[in-house]
Amino acid sequence: MSQKSDEGPIARFLTKIDPVPFVGGLVVTLAFVALAGLRTSLVQTGINRAFTVVGQNLAWLYLGSVLLLVAIGAYLMVSPYGNIKLGDGDPEYGQFSYLAMFFSAGLSAGVVFFGPSESITHFQTVPPLFAETAPQTDAAMIPALAYSLFHYGLSAWGAYLAVGIPVAYYVYNRGAPFRVSTALIPILGRENLDGVVGRTVDTLAVIATLGGIATGLGFIATQLLTGVTYLTGVEFGSVETLLAVVGITTVFTISLLAGVDRGIRRLSDFNLALMTGLLSVTFLLGPTLEILNLGTAAVGTYLSEFFAMSLFTGNGVEGGASWSSYWTVFYWAWYLAWAPFVGLFLARISRGRTIRQVLFTGFVSMSAVSIVWFTVIGGTSMLLQQAGAADIIGAISEYGNGVAGYALFGALPLGAVWSVGFFVLVVTFFATSADSSTLAVAMLTTGGEASPSRVNRLFWGLLQGIIASILVVLGGADALRSSVIITGAPFAFVCVAAFGSFLWRLSSRYGAAVFTQEKSGPQPTERPADDD
Repeated sequence: MSQKSDEGPIARFLTKIDPVPFVGGLVVTLAFVALAGLRTSLVQTGINRAFTVVGQNLAWLYLGSVLLLVAIGAYLMVSPYGNIKLGDGDPEYGQFSYLAMFFSAGLSAGVVFFGPSESITHFQTVPPLFAETAPQTDAAMIPALAYSLFHYGLSAWGAYLAVGIPVAYYVYNRGAPFRVSTALIPILGRENLDGVVGRTVDTLAVIATLGGIATGLGFIATQLLTGVTYLTGVEFGSVETLLAVVGITTVFTISLLAGVDRGIRRLSDFNLALMTGLLSVTFLLGPTLEILNLGTAAVGTYLSEFFAMSLFTGNGVEGGASWSSYWTVFYWAWYLAWAPFVGLFLARISRGRTIRQVLFTGFVSMSAVSIVWFTVIGGTSMLLQQAGAADIIGAISEYGNGVAGYALFGALPLGAVWSVGFFVLVVTFFATSADSSTLAVAMLTTGGEASPSRVNRLFWGLLQGIIASILVVLGGADALRSSVIITGAPFAFVCVAAFGSFLWRLSSRYGAAVFTQEKSGPQPTERPADDD
């Protein structure tokens, strides 16, 4: 009998862990849990303070870095470097499953939570950049929807792709380990990935991922409990909140134990199918022609005001800085915090595709899905509110943003059916995101293992649930926003360094062959000898 078969699951788990990022992430997590339990008021004050200090003072960092990442990615997509293939052979997943996993991992919880609520919130209180527009008018719907499209459009994918593309390239084309620090090979050198800087980056990736996914899990837990309260009148306290988070954790744990092929892929396919169904129902049963007109105008505003929205810190505008911190800075911080795990996951499923195909999927395909979803769901919320067919604003003021989807679908014909469908979407959409994040953290804490042990993944999944429950109990949505603003900051620097140095490496390796007719150098589709 082999040694591997003699080992139990715990023994295999212990022998595979990478001690530096594993212990670093564990210590920070346990310290937060202990401090939250012993000094609750101190933690609450610190989280609230961080939202103001970090969110407003570092707005320039978040806004500038994300815009730069989009610019680098757009250049790579249209340049000849886009022809470079990530690894050998054909893609592992079919196009539909690839798109479904891409979307479920990258936006999932945010799309489901904010899809019905963000536009109508901006409709009620117009963003400061469009302060000349009167709130709760027909004119207010256009910038309200445009800002939702902006928050879930091109910019949302910049950070993810800044990690995913370099990691995929160095892993599949150069044989590097599956770690976030691998994206920094041009700066650190491959031989220094196990040095202080490389180990620090991998440890920060674990911490940022835990904070980012706990934020998403907290939003979904809030949405589930709020929906139950809205539909049944049953109130939930701190204990019930904890139980809800544990319940969701159990759902995604069952999926992750089945592995990517059987678990995440099937759930992702189901999510996209259910999402398409609810989208179609809303479009057909709602004010169809008004949705089309509103969406067209909002897309135009999004495109024409893209740079103004991208760089709006709010300085010099009354209430502008706090608004920017609460919305755009929060979103960019959330995406940056998720960049390690989404980037690694995208790298894992993108073998066999070209750089251009991966970038096109993120920037174009995923943005198109977000535009359609927010136009139909967010647009219908505003239109029904304005027509008096639903009081979604009233429901939000009483129950919170998490109730918007239930109020929206409940206002449609056969509303009870669609509300149940939306509830199922909330649970399964988050499950796929939690699956991919747990897989990524497990990979980070095992030195780049492509298939970490189930015990490792289960361990980190449970810790994510604990962190999320604490954040929800401490301060709800505000605490979730504040925590991710803190954890996302370091990865603004990591993502810019990774994407910028990757472009530099490609230009130094392929430059002459790509931009001239000279054929003496390696071509973009070739795989030169490893000298990284």
